[in-house]
Amino acid sequence: MVLEMDVWIIVNPTLRVFLYAASFLSVGTFLFSLHFSKHLTVAQKSYCDHLAFKTALVGSVISLLMFFSVAGSLGGDIASVIEPLMLQLALESKSGVGFLTAFISFMVMSTAHRLRGHANRFGLLVSSAALLLSFTMSGHSQLGGFLSQLLLMVHLFGIAFWLGALFPFHWMCLQPDTHNLSIVAHRFGVFAMGYVSLLFSAGVGYAYLLLGDVSLMLTTQYGNVLLSKIVLVAALLSLAALNKFKLVPSLEPRWTPNVRQFQRSIQFEIAIALIILTASSLLTTSMTLPMGM
Repeated sequence: MVLEMDVWIIVNPTLRVFLYAASFLSVGTFLFSLHFSKHLTVAQKSYCDHLAFKTALVGSVISLLMFFSVAGSLGGDIASVIEPLMLQLALESKSGVGFLTAFISFMVMSTAHRLRGHANRFGLLVSSAALLLSFTMSGHSQLGGFLSQLLLMVHLFGIAFWLGALFPFHWMCLQPDTHNLSIVAHRFGVFAMGYVSLLFSAGVGYAYLLLGDVSLMLTTQYGNVLLSKIVLVAALLSLAALNKFKLVPSLEPRWTPNVRQFQRSIQFEIAIALIILTASSLLTTSMTLPMGM
C-alpha cells in the first residue's frame, strides 16, 4: 500500500506538467495564429493548426488520465482507478470535475480544428476559455474566492500567449524562407508588452492572496519553490527582452547567423519554461500552503 501511495506522488506531478504543456501549447498556438494570421504564410498557419490540434489530442488523454489518478489517489492503490466507488468519489470531487472539464474542452478544441470559418474560431475561443477555467475549479485558487480565480485565469491566459509562440517561432527559424520572421517577431514583442504586464501583475496578486505574507517566501518550503519560480520567470523575461531589443532588430537583413542566434534563444526559453512548469506542478500537487491555508 505504501509503495502504491508513493506511485501517485510521482505520477500526479508528472501528469500535471504534461497537462500544463498541452494546455499552453494548444491554446497559445491558436492565439499565436489568431494574432498574426495576416503575416503568416500558408505553411506557417498549417504548422500552427497541426501543432494545436495534436497537443489538444494529447491534452485530452492526459486530462482523462488525471481524472483516473484522482480515483487512484483517493483509494490509495492502482486498482482504485477502475473501482466504481472511487470513480464516483472522483466525479464528485472538485479536482475530478476540473479534469473532466479540461477533457471536454480539449475534445471540443480538437473538433473545432476540423471546422472552417466562424465555427472554427468560435469553437476554439470557447474551448480555450473553458480549458483555462478548468484550472480554477480546484486547488489553491479556491481559497481566495472569485478574485483569486480571476487572477489565475488572467495569469494563465498570459502564459498561454507567451509559451504558445515559442514552438512556432522555433519552427520558422528552421525554414529556408524567413522573410516574415522579423515582422512577426516584432509584432509579437508589441503584444507581449501588454500580455506580460497582465501575466506578471496577476501572478504577483495571486501569490499574495495565497500567502498573505511576503516573508513566507523565505521561511517556508512552498515559499522557496514559489520564489524559485519567480526568479526563473524573471530570467525568462530578461531573455525575452534581449530578443526584442537586440535579436529581433538584427533579423531585418535576414542573415542566417542572426536567425540561428534567435533560434538558440528560443530554445533556452523553452528549457526555462519547462522548469517553470515543473515548479508549478510541484506547487499544485505536492505542497501545501504555509500555516495550513
